[in-house]
Amino acid sequence: MRKIYCGGSFKFDYIYENYKIKAEKDYRSVLLGCEELLLKHSEGIRINGNVEYIGPFYFETDGMQDGDIVRTEWKMVQSCTDAVFLFDEASCPGTVCELTAASMLGKRVHIFYIRKSEGEETESTLHTPCWYPIIHSIAVNKHTCIYEYKSIDDAVAGICDMVKKWE
Repeated sequence: MRKIYCGGSFKFDYIYENYKIKAEKDYRSVLLGCEELLLKHSEGIRINGNVEYIGPFYFETDGMQDGDIVRTEWKMVQSCTDAVFLFDEASCPGTVCELTAASMLGKRVHIFYIRKSEGEETESTLHTPCWYPIIHSIAVNKHTCIYEYKSIDDAVAGICDMVKKWE
């Protein structure tokens, strides 16, 4: 049984009206089949016969402390077999930390990133502002695989296809 942790920026926040509409578009909601599953903490959700989604879940509330989030997600990263990351724009500090942790723990790491045009991003041959954590993961973890895409929609489809093949 593969237990997957799917990192990436949450592009919504519960304090804003209609946040559930934005949550529907999150790649984890697409993978899980609906945003309601992403918006509540769970011990895990079976995606198919061989894959269980173990986090993260968007479970922030008014009373939650930042340390609670970090400790909870650290445990999720520790218990996953595979860590999937979507880097679509500049790196979110939390996502970079999760990627570093998964890489240092020797997890099977799958990084999906959006390649910019040659003129937009020139610091790395990957042509993404997220190049540094990606290169670091490759350097420290022989189980890191990277997947390059030109659009978010294509990357999300790639993630869903990969997980479907694991069944």
